[in-house]
Amino acid sequence: MRRILATVATLATLTCVAAAVEIDVTTDPPLQAANLVQNPDIEQVDGEAPAGWSFSTATPSNFTIGRAEGEGRNGSAALHLLAHDSVMSGYWAQTVGVKPGDYVFRGWYRTTGGRLLMYAHGSNTEVEPSVGVDARAYYGSSVASFLVPVFIPYEALAGADPGTYYPFSVAVNIPEGLEYLALSMGMYFTPGEIWFDDVWFGPAQVDLKITVAGEGKQLASVTVLQDGTEEPVYSSEDDPRCPPGRPLTEPFEATVEGISSGGSYTIIAGTADGDVHRVRFPREDE
Repeated sequence: MRRILATVATLATLTCVAAAVEIDVTTDPPLQAANLVQNPDIEQVDGEAPAGWSFSTATPSNFTIGRAEGEGRNGSAALHLLAHDSVMSGYWAQTVGVKPGDYVFRGWYRTTGGRLLMYAHGSNTEVEPSVGVDARAYYGSSVASFLVPVFIPYEALAGADPGTYYPFSVAVNIPEGLEYLALSMGMYFTPGEIWFDDVWFGPAQVDLKITVAGEGKQLASVTVLQDGTEEPVYSSEDDPRCPPGRPLTEPFEATVEGISSGGSYTIIAGTADGDVHRVRFPREDE
């Protein structure tokens, strides 16, 4: 079980009644500051090209690429790639500096079909023994694949909704001796069209910091749930600093160490009169 650090600070008793409990959630390091990707939301430009990003392929004539204004996940810009045929792969990429440890490469993609490959790769042959990383994840629709058996019904081949952004994630372990890593996202030997947005590369784990204020109501409990898991990553009921049967001292503060930086969480605060307040982290639009 994760080690939990919890502290409570004493305030004068609140006498006014507010409309809702206040729940503040941050991470250490902050997710934006921990992101090593330049121009992750594709909003910055270098001339007409997306700043910080480059495109590579052995067959440039097979691809139409660029920065697509208004095509991003939140209505902003996105990296765009159109592969005309299956003759070659092509990738948007950038290089980042790294240190030994566990990282995660994640982001969002929208596609009309085809095979997508997102991977983190790098090597250093000047050390003995040489070191390298090649962490990959394949996504996309099987519609454009000649390997699909003919007996699969059409509805099974529908693939991704071309109007919807989907998340991708690649776990990366950086060994000693590797200082730089390339992050690549593109089409893998199939025709199709892709948009990429909100790219993130950073530490696989961060500390989750929670501050809850009752705003005139006594706090009875604070719980943190991670999507896809049944056991809470934090519960004030299991915190030795929170005596059972007594209201939580306000503002209530807790730090949950070593949570997944790519996870989604729900923070639930219960009050003594039975109200329940929930906050999502990160927000759906982040």
